[in-house]
Order: sequence, then structure tokens, then C-alpha cells
Amino acid sequence: MAGVQFKQWALEYVLSDEETAQLELARKAAREIESSHANSTVVGNWAASIQQWMSPAHDDDQLDDIQASGGGNIITRAKGAYSMMLNRQPEYDFSSDSLGTIFTALSFLSSTLEALDKGTLKSDQGIPVSPVQSSCVIPYADLLSVQRLIGFFGSMFSYDHKAGITAASKALRQLSAMKGFKPPMGVKILEDVCKIKEDFRLQTALTRLEVYELFLRLLQDSAVASELQHKYGSSAGFILDLLELCANERDPRNLMTWFKTITVLLKDYDLSPEVAEEIFKTFSAYFPISLRNTTTQIAITADDLKEAIRSCFAAHHCISSFVFPFLLQKLDQGDAVTVAVKLDILKTMRACVESYGNPQISLAPYVEKLWNSLKYEVRNGDVKETIDATLDVLRAIAKRLDGTSGQKLNVSLLTDYVDLVIRDCRDDLSKPSYTKQAGLLLITVICATVRGYLLYNASFIDFLRQNIRQPKSPSHTDDLLLLLNSFLKSRMELVVQRGEKYREDQESLNCEAHTHLKSLFHDIYLPIWSKRAAEPTSEEGDVLKKVAEGLARLATQQVVQPTGDIVLLNSPPVCSEICSLLTEELIKGLDMNPDDSKSDDHTLEDQVVLALRTIVMVYRDGYAELVARAVAEIRKRDWANPSHHSLNSLRDLLSRLSFIGCSKIPAHIAMTTPSKKPYSPLQHFVTFVASLLDLFPLTRQAHEECLANAHIVSSLHAGLLWFRDACDEKYGNAVFTWGSTNQINLKEIPDDFFTAVHRGDVTLVSLSESSPSVYHEFVKLGLFLVVHLYRSATLGPRELWSERALVQVSQMAALITRMLSIDEQVSLNLAHEAFNFFRRPNDEAVEKNLSYVSSGLLTLGILQGLRPEAMTELVSLLSVYQSQLNKANSSQYALGGVAEQFMCDACDLMQHQQKASDIRGAICTVLANKFKPGPSFSNSESLTLNQTFDFWAEWIKNATSLEKGISSESFEVILPIALGVITGSIARQDKHVLDLVPILHQAISNKHANGEILAKSMGILFKPNNLLSPEYHAILKRFYRQWAYFSITKPLFALAQPAAADGHSASRYRIAIIFMVANCPFTIYQDDLDSLIPLLITSLTGGSNSNSFTGKDVVFTQAFAALQILTEILGNGPDALKSHLREIINGAKMIYSKCCGNVGDENLAATRTRCRKLALHVLGMIPLKFEERHIIAYAPPTQRMLAVACGDAVRKVREVARQARASWAKVA
Repeated sequence: MAGVQFKQWALEYVLSDEETAQLELARKAAREIESSHANSTVVGNWAASIQQWMSPAHDDDQLDDIQASGGGNIITRAKGAYSMMLNRQPEYDFSSDSLGTIFTALSFLSSTLEALDKGTLKSDQGIPVSPVQSSCVIPYADLLSVQRLIGFFGSMFSYDHKAGITAASKALRQLSAMKGFKPPMGVKILEDVCKIKEDFRLQTALTRLEVYELFLRLLQDSAVASELQHKYGSSAGFILDLLELCANERDPRNLMTWFKTITVLLKDYDLSPEVAEEIFKTFSAYFPISLRNTTTQIAITADDLKEAIRSCFAAHHCISSFVFPFLLQKLDQGDAVTVAVKLDILKTMRACVESYGNPQISLAPYVEKLWNSLKYEVRNGDVKETIDATLDVLRAIAKRLDGTSGQKLNVSLLTDYVDLVIRDCRDDLSKPSYTKQAGLLLITVICATVRGYLLYNASFIDFLRQNIRQPKSPSHTDDLLLLLNSFLKSRMELVVQRGEKYREDQESLNCEAHTHLKSLFHDIYLPIWSKRAAEPTSEEGDVLKKVAEGLARLATQQVVQPTGDIVLLNSPPVCSEICSLLTEELIKGLDMNPDDSKSDDHTLEDQVVLALRTIVMVYRDGYAELVARAVAEIRKRDWANPSHHSLNSLRDLLSRLSFIGCSKIPAHIAMTTPSKKPYSPLQHFVTFVASLLDLFPLTRQAHEECLANAHIVSSLHAGLLWFRDACDEKYGNAVFTWGSTNQINLKEIPDDFFTAVHRGDVTLVSLSESSPSVYHEFVKLGLFLVVHLYRSATLGPRELWSERALVQVSQMAALITRMLSIDEQVSLNLAHEAFNFFRRPNDEAVEKNLSYVSSGLLTLGILQGLRPEAMTELVSLLSVYQSQLNKANSSQYALGGVAEQFMCDACDLMQHQQKASDIRGAICTVLANKFKPGPSFSNSESLTLNQTFDFWAEWIKNATSLEKGISSESFEVILPIALGVITGSIARQDKHVLDLVPILHQAISNKHANGEILAKSMGILFKPNNLLSPEYHAILKRFYRQWAYFSITKPLFALAQPAAADGHSASRYRIAIIFMVANCPFTIYQDDLDSLIPLLITSLTGGSNSNSFTGKDVVFTQAFAALQILTEILGNGPDALKSHLREIINGAKMIYSKCCGNVGDENLAATRTRCRKLALHVLGMIPLKFEERHIIAYAPPTQRMLAVACGDAVRKVREVARQARASWAKVA
């Protein structure tokens, strides 16, 4: 039965075209063999299952004779059929169909072997001889062991070059992984496969790939390698056969495997020089390798091939005598070598230098030749990539000559190399044309190793000092300083990486001489700065930038003490002098008049800022000195009536101070003498905050903007942002692991807290710079700063605080509040403080010192950062501020909490400006979005915020009705509050919003003027809102904007069409739709373009129902919104506009014409300018999105119109007009 099964499975395998079905059949055969424990009969039947495809038709009779005469001897019958197949004569040709069938049949055997458990077949098991029925003929009964299967499949390479090679290779690879596989079998496989000889190149690429993978599998086997080495010795005859067989391979995938195989041969086999040379000749013939573009997609790239062949070059030092001359010969071909090829050569050379063992033999003999070739790549090179790659090779040579894998080499190898470089480059330092190149070569070689640095650094600095004292030009000085700075940078890298490879390096650095380094400031940097800093020219400015960079490098140099500790190289007085020198440049702007600044180039100031930041991160006392100096200079000025230039200088100075001290966390590095203050990662932040709070206010005179004071507050905000980013960069996700600060009592924070910390009266928590707790302590200090500013703004003189300053305080509060956890926000009672402003029991009432706008901004700042769970008390509990809210509204709707009452209280806004209403609307957006009743609230949620909706629904009804309508001025003031409540609720998809939709639609269509105001304000519901963002813990449901669009906007399309019966209502609905859609992403409304486009055209062209019911201000803002939508459609789905091009082009031209001319209203004039610009932009996009045949009829009049528009009065409009004209000029 097993024999019949195997034959059936083999037949199904041959007939099947699906790979999955074939694999399943192979698995069935494998399971059958495994279940029989590799019974000889079962294995024989499996092997015999393909005999019908392996013999020509006229051999069947011969096979029958064998079967008939063999009696019960299964071995006799098997050997007869087997030898018949092996001795098949070449004249027995097969058709292509027969070859394909034979290939598939053999694949059945190889796939079975792949699925078979590797321990099933024995190495060489005996074959039982037993009488069997004549019907149970098993002609392949010899194939019952790994050895005999190897013999069978190996014979394919001698007799079946057309059909069986792929399957045989695959089968042999699987057999080599069997437990019964023995090393001599691997030798036999290699010998059998090599018998294919010249027929190998005639095989398909996939077939050859199978053979390459077989070679790689066998040669990587250590046991097979040992057997091959034992049999062939270093002459390695089998390798020569492989090289001959695989010559001239061109397929990229095959080359990848072949190069891996070559790498294995070089690394793992003991080769004679002659064989190594033959291998080198084989793979070097491909270098430099490239990949032709073909239509066939392969996963191999040119870089993959380059890396593969590079691994061959770098495999073993036994081929070094061939490699380096070969690569140098390729490199020295001059202009014939492209940049890409040169980079490939240099990368390969570096890989060889770094990989070869025994550098005394493999590298040292070629150092001089390498140097004599490579130096010109740097000296005369002009391509940065090749210069860098060359320097990498030179650096690798120095490191390799220094030692290998933890063992130092004789120092003479390294010194001979460095002396060679110095001899060729020293004189070039005095030649401006070659200074930079020579210096780079010297620095690369000297600073490649600690030993080289210690031996030659003093002489190199002496070379630079001599040339800096006698420069040929400012640019020469600039290059020399660049080299000195690079040298200091390289030195620090050596100090930081000390001991990584050799322990001796760290011990050597302990004894380093420092005198020549310490003298650099007074000998080089200070004289150059003092000579040029007064009135630098452009070239001298470049020199000063290099000096500033160098001072930072010098001040941060560290040395290793004999104890192994790290300290700063320079003494505190020298570091202080460096900081003072750079601070002079930093505060220079305060003394300058506007006319003194002859250039807008601030790169020197920027470099000074970067230098100071670098310095104060290690010389920590420097920041306190810097800030004290800057504050003293600021106090000297009169800020009562400052000029615009003075205010800008103050702003720049303060912002630079915040960046210098707060954008990085200072390092804990000791000095030769103790620092003035104990180390704290937050000390610069505290110094900055304390100094600016002490500086505030700069002026006590009332100004409309009070910019000097506002700049101080803005800089405090910048300091918070910089330090937060510094914590995120250093600690990453670890900052979200919160500690507890529940013991904080905000009421007990003294007003002079930061000053006391700065003086040292209060000590901060001791922390290391690597501890994420630094972030938590920063948030706590940030909260203290917010508390201080809130108290100052609410209790101090009102004239000190402009609206601009309060906006910054509000944003600071939002920033710090959102960083707190839920427990922190609740324990600190921040929801209550949003209305109390951190007042203490004895503080005076807020109303005496704050305007409505000011109090609103401060409330918004805290609420914006709160989490919904921390705001429950605003919903569920009555507040002490309930008496300040509108009694009529609260009693009518029985509102229970501060949030509901606040959202419904609008009567006190009637007398205030629009800005106050917008702020109240923003607060209501936050309250409505984070609405979450607490557990103590007695009613369900549907009876709380739903009552707020009821209030505003009633108000909107009355305010837009002709009978009860209020004035448009009052409506515009209060409407943002109602829309704020709805906007916040939409984001969390509050189902009660749906009850408001019919009321909104009806109010829009009412004939009262307020209906038009509501229509154009509907876009607020969809406008992106920073208050509703995840970082501020807003409740955002997925697809909430789609939900709102489907519920509010889409029902209006049918009612807004130009042909609608009620022209007034259609016009209002059209306004609402356009303003809502203009604030939506294209993906939301893309399915409604057929209904939307007619509305856009009507808005542009002024159809019968378009503008007759609309005010002029709405006409232009509506047109602008329509043009915005058209821009989105042109960018994302222009095909929808193809049938409307004439109307769109005419409409855009019409809008441009209507918006020309002067108007008295500045706001309306600005809207018209934006409309003209956007109309021209739409016209310019059309030729880019449509074929010429669709728009050629409109080209002449449009081109004439654009020619006129190029003379528009506004420059930015003219620019867009010229771009549009250029687009249309391409239309014939």
C-alpha cells in the first residue's frame, strides 16, 4: 500500500501547478517515511515512485524483463533499474516537456528530503533481503541511506545535465544537514558536482544558485573542511575545480553567494600562495563591481554587491601582497576613476587594513606606497566624500600599526608612519593653499591613537603656533585656527574613549604633559581676539568665529589625574576669563545704536552663544557670572521709553541666556579648585529664573504693550521649553515614571523662593545628571514659577502686565500643568486654582487687579493642561465662585457645578470687547470637552451638560428670531461661547450635540442678520484647535470630525443648491457649508464633490441666489473660503473639476476683479488682498493639473488677465501672478 501511495503522491506532485499543494504532498511522503522509522521497504517505495519518468519509453520493456527475471530478490531488481538509468546513452534525447516532468519528479524527492526530519535516515544501513510478491517491484531499493542517496543525486551531474541539476542540488543540500551525514560524503558531493564542468554555465541562474548554496553549505561545515584539508592539503585541488567551474558568473544573486563562498575559503582554509593568488584573480576580476538597470526586480543592490566583494578582499591577510598593489593601481588611474569607484576603492582599502592580521607582515611593507598615493587624494582633492574616506584609511593604518586586539605592537611601526607623514606635511602648514589639507593629514594620523598623540601632540601644536604668529592672510589664520580646534576636538575624543581598547592608554594619559595646552589661551586665542574684536571685517569675522569655537574647545578640555579622576584642564580663573571675553560680545548689542549695525550677519553672535553654552555645561560657575554680568548691563539702561532697537536687543539677549543655560543639562566635572556651589543638574535653570524674576519689572510705567516686561516673561517661558526638551533628549521615556510630590503645599511657597535657592539659603534635592528624577524636580520648580507669576499678575500693579505677557504666563501654566500626573493635579487642587489663581487666604480679591481678558487668560492656562479626571469638581461641586456667576441662568436650569454655570454665563460679557468673548469661548471649549462628572454627583451626565445645551439652544433660537433677536454686536460677542461649548462636545462625540443640529440649521436660515453671522461662524466647529490636542489631555474620539460633518454639514447640501426654491435659506446654507468644509481635510468631503462644486462656483460667480442676501464682508470671506476648498480639490482630486473648468476659471478671474481697488476698512482690504492672491494661485494650478486640450480654449483671455495682474499693487500678489502666467504660457 505504501508503494501505491508514494506513486500517487508523486503523480499528483508532477501534475500540480500550485507550490502549496506540492509542498503538502512532499510533507505527506515525509510523514509516511518518519512513521515507518525509515523502514527500508518504505524508503525504497518512495524512491521508486518516480521511476516512470526517469527512463525512456523503450526502457520500460527492459525494466519489465528485469522485474520478471529477478524473482524475489529486491536488490537485483533495484540494481538493474538503477544501473539502466545511470548507463543511459547520450543519444536518448528528451523533449522539453519530458525534461520538465523529470525535473518535477526529482523535485518530489528533494522536497520530501527538505520536509523530512534530519535524524530519520541512517548514514549507511543494510538492506533486508526478503521474498516479495512480483507485483511489489522496488527498482530504487538501493537508495535507502544518506550515502546511497548522495550517490544517486550526485550522479545527476554526470548524466542528467538538463533536468535534474536543480532538484539534485537541493536534495544534496538537505542530505548534508541529515544526522547521518559524514564528512567524507561532503568531499564526494563536491567531486561529483564539479563533474558538470562546462555544462554548468548552460544552467539557468536559479539552478546555478542552488549549486552555489550547496557549495557554501558544505564549505562552511567545519568537519567537511577538515576532511578536505586532510585529503588535499594546502594545494587544495578542489578549490581550483570550483574556481574553474564558477568562472564568469554574472547573476547578482549568484555572485552574492559565490563571494560568500570565496570569503569562507580564504578565512577557513590553509592555502598555498599559488592557490590564494588564483582565488584573488577570480574575485578581483569583478572589481569595481556595478549593477546594470534591468526591468526584472531583484532584492540585490549595487551596494550589496560591493560589500560582498569587499569581504573577499578583506577576508585574510594571505592575499595582502596582491590586494594593496591592485587597489593602488586602480586608485592611481587619475581622471579615469569616478568618485563612486574611488569611494569603493578607499572603503575596500580601509576594510583590508582593519581586518588583516599580523600587520607587521600584511600592512607595514606597503605603508609608504599607500601614503604616497593617498596623500594626494587629500592634498589635491576637492570632493568631501573622497577626502573623508581617504582620511579614514590613513586613520585605520595608524590604529592598526599601534596594536591588534588588545596587544600593543612595537612602537617603531607607528613612529615610522607618523614621521613619514610629518616629513611630507610640516612645510605645507606655511603655504595657505595647502594648510588645511596638510593639517588634516597630520591630525588624522597623530590623533588616531593615544600613543601617537602623546608622542607628537606637543610638536604639532608648536608647528601651528609658529605659523599663527606669522600668518600670510586672514584666511590663513582661519585655516590654522580650524586645525587647532580640530586637534582639541580629537584630543577630547581620545580622553573620552580612553581604555576602550588598551588599558595602557588610560595609564599613559595619566602622565600627559599639559603645559603647552594650558598656554594656548594667552599665546594664541586671546591675542587674535583682542586684535580683531573691535571692528572686524568680513574675513576677520570668520577668524573670530573660529576663535570662539576654539575657546569653547579649550575651556572644556579634560585631563586624567593620576588617580584616574577627570578634571578640567584650565583653572577657574582662566575659564572665567574666557567666559568674560565671550560675554563682551554677547552684550554688545545693548550698547549699539541702530546705525552701528552695518550688517545683518549675526553668525559671530550665534557662534559665541554656542561657545558659551558648551563652556558653562562643564565650567558651571561661568553661567552665574554670565547672567550676573548681563543683568547688570540691562539695569544700567533706561527702560521707561526704550527704542525699538533697544527692545530687540533686550529680547535677543534674554533669549540667548535662556538657550545657553537651559537647553542642556550641565555635566558634573570637577575642577582643580572646588566650585563655588555644589553641583545640581538644575542649577543653571534656577540661576536663570531667579535672575529674571529679580529683574522684573524693568519698567513700572504703563505702556500699551509694556514690551520690556513682556520679554522677560517670554524668556522665562523659553527657559521652560528648552529645559523640557533637554530632559526629553537625555532621559527619553524614563521621564514618565513619576515620583510623588503630594507633600507640596502651594500656599506655603515664599515669594522669594528662587532667590533663596540661588543664594544657597534653600538647597535643592541632590541628584545626578543621569537620574530621570531631574525631570520631576524640574516640573516642580516650573510649578513654583507658575505660582509666583500668577500671584504677581493678580496681586501686583496691573500696569506691569501687558496682554502679551499674560499670554506667555498662561502658556507656561498649560505646559507645566499637562506634565503632572492625575494624582498630582488632584492633590494640588489645580481645578480650583484655575479660578483662584493660587491666592493665599490673606491675599486681596482678584477683581481689583485683573481685567476680564487677564483673568480669562490665566484660567485658560491651567484648565488647558488639566486631565479630565482632575476637573470633576468643577462639574459636580458647587463653588465659592457660584455667586459671581449669573443667578438667573443657574436658577432657571438648576446647574450644579462651576463648569456648567461658567459655560452658561454670558451677561457680563455684553460690555466687553470681542477678545474677552473669544477667551471665554476657549475656556468653554476645554470645559465642554473634558466634561466628566465626579462620583459625588447625584444626577446622571445626561442631566448636566445637556442642560447647558438646552440653554444655548434657547439662546440661539431667540437671538436669531425676528421677534426676540438681539443686536448683531451683542450676538457676535456671545456666539463664540456657544460655539466653544459645541466644539468641545463634538470632539468627544457627545450625543446631545445632535439635538442642537436642527436648531442650528433653522437659526442659520432665519432672516435676522444674526443668522448670517452664525452661518459664517460655523467653521469654528471644524477648525483645528490647539486646545483639543492629545498632549493637553483632550478627549478625542476617532473620526469625530467625520461624525460632525455627517451630522451637521451633509444634510444642508440639498437645501443649498443654486436652484433651491428658497433663495434666502439656500444662500445662508451655502455660506455655512463653505465655511465648514474649508476647515475640513479633503478626505472628509471628497465623496460629496458633485454636490459641493456647484456651491463653490456660485460663490465665485455670483449666481442668482449668491450674494443678494449677503453682506459685503461675507461675500469676500466666503469667496476666500471657496478658493481654499478649490485649492484642496485641485491638489487631491482635480478630475472632479474637469467638467467645470470654464466656470471655475471665470469665477477666479471675477473674484480677482471684484477685489481690486481701495477700500477704507483695513480688515476688508486685507481680505481682498488674500482673495486676489488665492484666486491667482487657483488659476496657476489649473494648467499643472489638466491636459492642454481641456483648457486651451480659455488660454488667451486668461493670459491677458494674468498680464494685467502682474502689475498688482501688492508685491506678494504680483509674485503669484507671475507664477500663474508662467504656467499658462506653456499652453499653446
